[in-house]
Amino acid sequence: MVTVELYGLPRLRAGAERCELAPGRLRELLAALAAALPGLVPDILRDGGLSEHALLAVDGRDLLTDPEAQIPDGAVLVLISAQAGG
Repeated sequence: MVTVELYGLPRLRAGAERCELAPGRLRELLAALAAALPGLVPDILRDGGLSEHALLAVDGRDLLTDPEAQIPDGAVLVLISAQAGG
């Protein structure tokens, strides 16, 4: 399974801290995430991908942008708001 951890606005919109999904291509995982947590649509997830308001990193290292990227079993994805400031 792939674990998606949600922080900030994504967590608020989804009403959940995490979601478990089957491994696969990023576009497939985002579609499954939208179906599992519909509160993420359309502010965080839109048109089969991430909106401009969100960032997704795999294993806390690399930002994901390629919808065809293969996400392996055991990966942890971190979904956060793409906000400026601090």
